[in-house]
Amino acid sequence: MVLVIDDLLTLPLSLAGVELLPNYFTTIFNALHRHALDQIIEETQNKIKENRMEFEMGGMDKKQFDFRHRMLIRYLRDAELAKREVLGVGTKITGI
Repeated sequence: MVLVIDDLLTLPLSLAGVELLPNYFTTIFNALHRHALDQIIEETQNKIKENRMEFEMGGMDKKQFDFRHRMLIRYLRDAELAKREVLGVGTKITGI
């Protein structure tokens, strides 16, 4: 028999200092999320390099290069921001 308990159900007990189950799900999910974001960041950095090389080799004009470069930079910044949020770095809590 398998018993599945959602971590949201145990949250009130966790806040009271009672840990029913170790929070393995969150730990595993965060590790997978971090790994996926690392892969996205690495691939985007490679695409930026490829875009630059293609432009320098004459494979695209300046307008197309600028458009793709801005899009890739924006995508990279979003992935880096998401990674910082997953790691808890720079998180601000407002309205308290």
